[in-house]
Amino acid sequence: MGESKIRKQQMEQRTQQILHTALKLFCEKGIEDTSVEEIAKAVGVGPATIYRYFETKAELAISAGIAYWQMVAGKYLDSLSQEAYQKLNGIRQIKYIFQIFTKIFREEFLFLKFLQEFDIFVQRYHISKERLEEYEEYILNLKPYMTNALEKGLKDKSLAFSYTIDEVYFSVTHTLLSLMQKLACNGHILSSDERVGLALQVEIAGDLLLNGLNSKESKRA
Repeated sequence: MGESKIRKQQMEQRTQQILHTALKLFCEKGIEDTSVEEIAKAVGVGPATIYRYFETKAELAISAGIAYWQMVAGKYLDSLSQEAYQKLNGIRQIKYIFQIFTKIFREEFLFLKFLQEFDIFVQRYHISKERLEEYEEYILNLKPYMTNALEKGLKDKSLAFSYTIDEVYFSVTHTLLSLMQKLACNGHILSSDERVGLALQVEIAGDLLLNGLNSKESKRA
Protein backbone atom coordinates (compact mmCIF):
# COMPACT_ATOMS: atom_id res chain seq x y z
CA MET A 1 0.00 0.00 0.00
CA GLY A 2 1.42 3.37 -1.06
CA GLU A 3 2.30 6.07 1.45
CA SER A 4 -0.26 8.47 -0.03
CA LYS A 5 -3.02 5.87 0.29
CA ILE A 6 -2.09 5.21 3.93
CA ARG A 7 -2.13 8.95 4.62
CA LYS A 8 -5.53 9.25 2.96
CA GLN A 9 -6.93 6.44 5.12
CA GLN A 10 -5.52 8.04 8.25
CA MET A 11 -7.11 11.36 7.33
CA GLU A 12 -10.44 9.66 6.74
CA GLN A 13 -10.23 7.89 10.11
CA ARG A 14 -9.40 11.15 11.84
CA THR A 15 -12.26 12.92 10.04
CA GLN A 16 -14.73 10.27 11.21
CA GLN A 17 -13.33 10.43 14.75
CA ILE A 18 -13.81 14.21 14.85
CA LEU A 19 -17.34 13.96 13.41
CA HIS A 20 -18.34 11.19 15.83
CA THR A 21 -16.99 13.12 18.82
CA ALA A 22 -18.50 16.43 17.70
CA LEU A 23 -21.88 14.84 17.13
CA LYS A 24 -21.83 13.22 20.57
CA LEU A 25 -21.05 16.56 22.23
CA PHE A 26 -23.53 18.48 20.07
CA CYS A 27 -26.29 16.07 21.13
CA GLU A 28 -25.30 16.20 24.81
CA LYS A 29 -24.67 19.94 25.20
CA GLY A 30 -26.12 21.55 22.10
CA ILE A 31 -24.21 23.00 19.16
CA GLU A 32 -24.12 26.54 20.57
CA ASP A 33 -22.69 25.44 23.92
CA THR A 34 -20.04 23.11 22.50
CA SER A 35 -16.71 24.73 21.64
CA VAL A 36 -14.14 23.54 19.14
CA GLU A 37 -11.69 23.39 22.05
CA GLU A 38 -13.93 20.89 23.86
CA ILE A 39 -14.21 18.74 20.75
CA ALA A 40 -10.44 18.82 20.26
CA LYS A 41 -9.82 17.82 23.88
CA ALA A 42 -12.27 14.91 23.59
CA VAL A 43 -10.58 13.73 20.38
CA GLY A 44 -7.14 14.11 21.94
CA VAL A 45 -5.78 16.73 19.57
CA GLY A 46 -5.29 20.48 19.54
CA PRO A 47 -7.90 22.91 18.14
CA ALA A 48 -5.60 23.62 15.18
CA THR A 49 -6.01 20.01 14.08
CA ILE A 50 -9.80 20.35 14.04
CA TYR A 51 -9.49 23.46 11.89
CA ARG A 52 -7.26 21.59 9.42
CA TYR A 53 -10.19 19.28 8.73
CA PHE A 54 -13.04 21.78 9.12
CA GLU A 55 -12.47 25.47 8.46
CA THR A 56 -15.17 26.66 10.86
CA LYS A 57 -17.43 25.32 13.58
CA ALA A 58 -20.33 25.81 11.16
CA GLU A 59 -18.68 23.49 8.62
CA LEU A 60 -18.16 20.92 11.36
CA ALA A 61 -21.80 21.16 12.46
CA ILE A 62 -23.04 20.78 8.87
CA SER A 63 -20.79 17.77 8.27
CA ALA A 64 -21.95 16.21 11.55
CA GLY A 65 -25.55 16.75 10.48
CA ILE A 66 -24.89 15.07 7.14
CA ALA A 67 -23.29 12.10 8.90
CA TYR A 68 -26.29 11.82 11.24
CA TRP A 69 -28.81 11.91 8.38
CA GLN A 70 -26.78 9.23 6.55
CA MET A 71 -26.88 7.00 9.60
CA VAL A 72 -30.62 7.41 10.17
CA ALA A 73 -31.46 6.97 6.47
CA GLY A 74 -29.40 3.78 6.28
CA LYS A 75 -30.99 2.41 9.44
CA TYR A 76 -34.64 3.13 8.64
CA LEU A 77 -35.12 3.53 4.88
CA ASP A 78 -33.59 0.28 3.62
CA SER A 79 -36.85 -1.59 4.18
CA LEU A 80 -38.55 0.70 1.64
CA SER A 81 -36.60 -1.06 -1.11
CA GLN A 82 -37.73 -4.55 -0.12
CA GLU A 83 -40.16 -6.55 -2.23
CA ALA A 84 -42.78 -6.80 0.52
CA TYR A 85 -43.04 -3.01 0.68
CA GLN A 86 -43.16 -2.68 -3.10
CA LYS A 87 -46.22 -4.95 -3.26
CA LEU A 88 -48.28 -2.71 -0.96
CA ASN A 89 -50.82 -0.34 -2.46
CA GLY A 90 -50.32 3.42 -2.17
CA ILE A 91 -52.12 4.05 1.10
CA ARG A 92 -50.42 1.10 2.82
CA GLN A 93 -47.03 2.34 1.65
CA ILE A 94 -47.75 5.77 3.13
CA LYS A 95 -48.93 4.15 6.37
CA TYR A 96 -45.70 2.14 6.47
CA ILE A 97 -43.66 5.33 6.00
CA PHE A 98 -45.60 7.02 8.81
CA GLN A 99 -44.80 4.03 11.03
CA ILE A 100 -41.11 4.66 10.30
CA PHE A 101 -41.56 8.24 11.54
CA THR A 102 -43.02 6.88 14.79
CA LYS A 103 -40.20 4.36 15.11
CA ILE A 104 -37.60 7.10 14.61
CA PHE A 105 -39.33 9.13 17.31
CA ARG A 106 -39.23 6.21 19.73
CA GLU A 107 -35.60 5.31 19.05
CA GLU A 108 -33.80 8.49 17.97
CA PHE A 109 -34.53 11.22 20.53
CA LEU A 110 -30.98 12.53 20.30
CA PHE A 111 -31.29 12.83 16.51
CA LEU A 112 -34.46 14.88 16.83
CA LYS A 113 -32.88 17.10 19.48
CA PHE A 114 -29.89 17.60 17.20
CA LEU A 115 -32.20 18.70 14.36
CA GLN A 116 -33.79 21.27 16.66
CA GLU A 117 -30.39 22.54 17.76
CA PHE A 118 -29.14 22.63 14.18
CA ASP A 119 -32.12 24.68 12.97
CA ILE A 120 -31.52 27.23 15.72
CA PHE A 121 -27.79 27.32 14.96
CA VAL A 122 -28.40 27.89 11.23
CA GLN A 123 -30.79 30.77 11.90
CA ARG A 124 -28.65 32.40 14.55
CA TYR A 125 -25.53 32.46 12.39
CA HIS A 126 -27.34 33.11 9.10
CA ILE A 127 -25.81 30.12 7.34
CA SER A 128 -26.66 30.39 3.65
CA LYS A 129 -28.78 27.94 1.69
CA GLU A 130 -25.80 27.30 -0.58
CA ARG A 131 -23.72 26.01 2.33
CA LEU A 132 -26.60 23.71 3.31
CA GLU A 133 -27.12 22.12 -0.12
CA GLU A 134 -25.38 18.83 0.68
CA TYR A 135 -27.12 18.65 4.05
CA GLU A 136 -30.45 19.19 2.29
CA GLU A 137 -29.74 16.35 -0.14
CA TYR A 138 -29.70 13.86 2.71
CA ILE A 139 -32.91 15.27 4.18
CA LEU A 140 -34.58 14.64 0.83
CA ASN A 141 -33.60 10.95 0.78
CA LEU A 142 -37.16 10.08 1.81
CA LYS A 143 -38.77 12.14 -0.95
CA PRO A 144 -38.66 9.55 -3.80
CA TYR A 145 -40.24 6.90 -1.59
CA MET A 146 -43.00 9.22 -0.41
CA THR A 147 -43.76 10.69 -3.83
CA ASN A 148 -43.82 7.24 -5.44
CA ALA A 149 -46.28 6.04 -2.80
CA LEU A 150 -48.48 9.11 -3.28
CA GLU A 151 -48.48 8.65 -7.05
CA LYS A 152 -49.24 4.96 -6.66
CA GLY A 153 -52.10 5.76 -4.28
CA LEU A 154 -53.69 8.15 -6.76
CA LYS A 155 -53.31 5.59 -9.53
CA ASP A 156 -54.77 2.65 -7.58
CA LYS A 157 -57.38 4.99 -6.01
CA SER A 158 -56.43 4.12 -2.43
CA LEU A 159 -55.64 7.84 -1.99
CA ALA A 160 -57.65 10.88 -3.05
CA PHE A 161 -56.38 14.46 -2.93
CA SER A 162 -56.17 17.38 -5.34
CA TYR A 163 -52.96 18.97 -4.09
CA THR A 164 -49.76 18.40 -6.05
CA ILE A 165 -47.46 15.57 -4.99
CA ASP A 166 -44.80 18.06 -3.86
CA GLU A 167 -47.34 20.07 -1.86
CA VAL A 168 -48.41 16.95 0.01
CA TYR A 169 -44.89 15.64 0.51
CA PHE A 170 -43.47 18.83 2.01
CA SER A 171 -46.56 19.62 4.09
CA VAL A 172 -46.79 16.12 5.56
CA THR A 173 -43.09 15.66 6.30
CA HIS A 174 -42.75 19.14 7.78
CA THR A 175 -45.79 18.51 9.98
CA LEU A 176 -44.52 15.20 11.33
CA LEU A 177 -40.88 16.24 11.75
CA SER A 178 -41.83 19.51 13.45
CA LEU A 179 -44.09 17.66 15.87
CA MET A 180 -41.41 15.06 16.56
CA GLN A 181 -38.75 17.70 17.22
CA LYS A 182 -41.10 19.69 19.47
CA LEU A 183 -42.07 16.65 21.53
CA ALA A 184 -38.50 15.33 21.74
CA CYS A 185 -37.19 18.67 23.05
CA ASN A 186 -40.17 20.06 24.97
CA GLY A 187 -42.60 17.21 25.48
CA HIS A 188 -42.40 17.11 29.27
CA ILE A 189 -42.62 20.77 30.26
CA LEU A 190 -46.23 20.90 31.51
CA SER A 191 -48.23 18.45 33.62
CA SER A 192 -50.77 18.11 30.84
CA ASP A 193 -48.00 16.91 28.51
CA GLU A 194 -48.14 13.58 30.34
CA ARG A 195 -51.80 12.88 29.52
CA VAL A 196 -51.06 11.35 26.14
CA GLY A 197 -47.91 9.38 25.37
CA LEU A 198 -45.51 11.28 23.16
CA ALA A 199 -45.05 8.46 20.64
CA LEU A 200 -48.81 7.98 20.55
CA GLN A 201 -49.22 11.65 19.61
CA VAL A 202 -46.92 11.13 16.62
CA GLU A 203 -48.85 8.00 15.66
CA ILE A 204 -52.20 9.79 15.91
CA ALA A 205 -50.90 12.70 13.83
CA GLY A 206 -49.82 10.22 11.14
CA ASP A 207 -53.24 8.53 11.17
CA LEU A 208 -55.04 11.87 10.86
CA LEU A 209 -52.82 12.90 7.95
CA LEU A 210 -53.40 9.54 6.31
CA ASN A 211 -57.17 9.88 6.70
CA GLY A 212 -56.96 13.30 5.10
CA LEU A 213 -55.11 11.88 2.12
CA ASN A 214 -57.78 9.24 1.73
CA SER A 215 -60.70 11.63 1.71
CA LYS A 216 -62.68 12.82 -1.31
CA GLU A 217 -62.93 16.14 0.56
CA SER A 218 -59.14 16.58 0.50
CA LYS A 219 -59.05 19.44 -1.96
CA ARG A 220 -58.37 23.14 -2.13
CA ALA A 221 -60.92 25.45 -0.53
